[in-house]
Amino acid sequence: MQYYRINKNKYFQAIGYEPEDVQWDVHNSDARFRVNIQGRRSGKSYGAAHEAEPFILTPNTRGWIVAPTYELAHKIGREIYKDLILDRGFPTTAKQTNQGQLYYAKFANRSEMWIKSAEDPDKSLLGEGLDWLIVDEAAMLRKIVWEQYLRPTLSDRKGWALFNTTPRGYNWIYDLYVRGQSDDFPEWHSWQHPSWRSRYFRDDLDELKRTLTKETFDQEYGAQFTSFAGKVFPFDRSVHVKKLTYKPEWPCYCSMDFGYRMPSVGWYQVGVVEGHHEVHLIDEISHKENIKTEELVQMIKSRQYPIEKYFGDPAGTGAQAQSGMGDIEIFRLNKIRVEYTTDPANRAIAAGVDLVRSFFENAQGKARFFVSDTCTGHIEDFENYRYPDKKEDQHLKEEPLKDGRHDHGCDETRYFFINRFPIIKREAFNINL
Repeated sequence: MQYYRINKNKYFQAIGYEPEDVQWDVHNSDARFRVNIQGRRSGKSYGAAHEAEPFILTPNTRGWIVAPTYELAHKIGREIYKDLILDRGFPTTAKQTNQGQLYYAKFANRSEMWIKSAEDPDKSLLGEGLDWLIVDEAAMLRKIVWEQYLRPTLSDRKGWALFNTTPRGYNWIYDLYVRGQSDDFPEWHSWQHPSWRSRYFRDDLDELKRTLTKETFDQEYGAQFTSFAGKVFPFDRSVHVKKLTYKPEWPCYCSMDFGYRMPSVGWYQVGVVEGHHEVHLIDEISHKENIKTEELVQMIKSRQYPIEKYFGDPAGTGAQAQSGMGDIEIFRLNKIRVEYTTDPANRAIAAGVDLVRSFFENAQGKARFFVSDTCTGHIEDFENYRYPDKKEDQHLKEEPLKDGRHDHGCDETRYFFINRFPIIKREAFNINL
């Protein structure tokens, strides 16, 4: 491991940086390979930037900051740029992107810092040997990026690496974390810290537990390794299936997954119970094959529920071969206006599935979505909706399998939730971490 020539503690004092316990774990370790598993919004990138600075101030060193995208890598680079160049005026030759973001800096002591994206490793991750390497949001990268592209850069100079990340299931980062916990690998150290142990974390834990699934909360904020392998929804007949009837005081919505072979329709009601939204699935058209769109329209109208809004798949705007019109247009001609979201954050399947999961069971273990015992098709769908078998480098939120039977009802349920309860992307606090 390349040791710095300046006193790290005195340097931190000089710049006014006061690490927390979770950051001191990394700063105090002499392990060549360090795996820092930390929850979101808890200062892990901020700490990584300060870990790099004493090594940048060591003459003739070269280091990379690598992340899945350039924008993510730039979070650490931006902090280093502020500390060393803007605030302290170290003489530097810097290069920036067309957007004015730093991607390279060479200091007067002949040390170099590069900010890199792993999006195209054949182009971006080939280069000379490194003294230090920070891999930010490492769990989002493929294992091959570390083994084939990054690990060899540390060989010539015996450089060190810091993996800085929130977990993404039991993938290759989990294997490195386990290595860091073992006495059999003395060059490796690893840590696991939840978000709430950091003074930088300012979100509302109770609100997060109410609105997120247990797996998502444990992973994103608890820094725990979790798995979504197997069954998609935490559906339990003893909890989620009830004798439900139409409630006139609750608004009613209709959601549709179009398709001649096996369309799916659900009628949902939304009320407020104990201060929180509760959803009831009260009726369905499910597991009926070979239904034309015009026939489906009449089946829906025959139920005669007072519908607040109709929701559907935006793919329904595409024209059918026979009629030359899309499903949504056919519904419109029959005086049914089908709404759908075009927002990418809401149309992402994994995010929508996670939203539905949070109503089946949030991080507090509370159910807010219940299904009528008459909706036997949806009950079957919820019980049999599956993720693919785990594969090498599988991401936690891989999309569920489309088996042609159980995915239709689950897709239609997802359309209801993302339109009625649209996903709001959490913005970062106004603080550089």
